[in-house]
Amino acid sequence: MLFCPEYRTKVIFVNASGRGPKITAEEAAELEQARERMLARHKLIEGMIRNNELQLKNESARGGAEIELECAMRDVARPGAGTEAQAELERVTARLQALREEHQRLVAEREWLNASLLEFESGPSSDEHQRSGHA
Repeated sequence: MLFCPEYRTKVIFVNASGRGPKITAEEAAELEQARERMLARHKLIEGMIRNNELQLKNESARGGAEIELECAMRDVARPGAGTEAQAELERVTARLQALREEHQRLVAEREWLNASLLEFESGPSSDEHQRSGHA
């Protein structure tokens, strides 16, 4: 970092050789803030991708559990169905309920991620704050 007489602020070198473009400390701070903002946005998008993957897996598992439930209900309705068929029905019903609850949690998470990304993208950047007069 150097103090340059033609600038009232500190000047830093972008590359180690010192031959590259020079930027002020304020510009460097703005660039760092923009980088942090980009990384935060990237994390939100990664969360959305992960959430989509989990929702697809959950949808597939719920479809399978619904088929198992129909089979278990059929088995319980047969004459002479024993306690094993009833236990299977209860197990499948509990599994399907857990998958439905997980689905609701994933939907709520996705709504939060969507709202967060929308808020993030509609919020002004540091440059826009300065230009628009917002604090």
